[in-house]
Amino acid sequence: MSGASEPEFIDHYAVLAIEVEAAPEVVRAAFRRRLLEAHPDKSAEPTDGADLSRVMRAWEILGDPELRESYDRVWRLRQRGEWLDEESSIPHVTESDRPTNRARSVLFLLLEGRGPEALERLRAMGERAPQFLREHLEVDEFIDAAFLIAEHFEGRRSWFEALEWLDHLLRAEQGRRRHRPCFPEALERTRRILIRRTAGELEPRVTLEYLRRAEMLGLDRSQRVEVERRRCECYLEMGMRVVAARHLRNALELAPTGKGLARLMKDLSRELEGEIPGE
Repeated sequence: MSGASEPEFIDHYAVLAIEVEAAPEVVRAAFRRRLLEAHPDKSAEPTDGADLSRVMRAWEILGDPELRESYDRVWRLRQRGEWLDEESSIPHVTESDRPTNRARSVLFLLLEGRGPEALERLRAMGERAPQFLREHLEVDEFIDAAFLIAEHFEGRRSWFEALEWLDHLLRAEQGRRRHRPCFPEALERTRRILIRRTAGELEPRVTLEYLRRAEMLGLDRSQRVEVERRRCECYLEMGMRVVAARHLRNALELAPTGKGLARLMKDLSRELEGEIPGE
């Protein structure tokens, strides 16, 4: 709305009187100290209720690792002079033609929940969109953007596009000592798409490659059973019954009564002769 004032930005680090690099234990200690100073029941001097609210809000944000990371991104932007837009929390970079700002506009639109607009900007970048974002965003920003883009495609059931952006994310995370909060979820989503969402959509040899990629990410027991079952199905489709039986044996060793294995046991009864449980 024209003429609206800029939303108030509160420097939570200043509220707690700590540095932005402060360790979690320092943040906690500062919160307790400021709470004693600001709480009307704890202070000998009259206190301002608004001061207590600011202290509590600062702890709510800085005491939570994920909220703190999101807040720090905005804090750094303001330190660089990239102020917030009057009508939303998106910086003015969304209207800039500078490469860095064009890249950041995608991230900020995603953070605002404006996925279709973000994807429009991605499409305008063409096939080089992932490379463009990687070149012009900080690593943490790129990882967050890739996760949100993948999440948007997954919500639209565009599995292969989602997988492409998850792959970019995992590559960016390789070798990093401290992963982004979204990393574990990105791993799980990648495994899920590689194992399940490609069923029936790819020719068997491509499916086998996807299953191999899923295995490289690490699987739990139930996922290992599912991978072995899918491999069995692929080799059956290719007419390689002996190899299919070998993978079915692997699945049976992991889960003798696993879902979907009974049908395969019937199909491969000759190859499994003498090995079918209960016979």
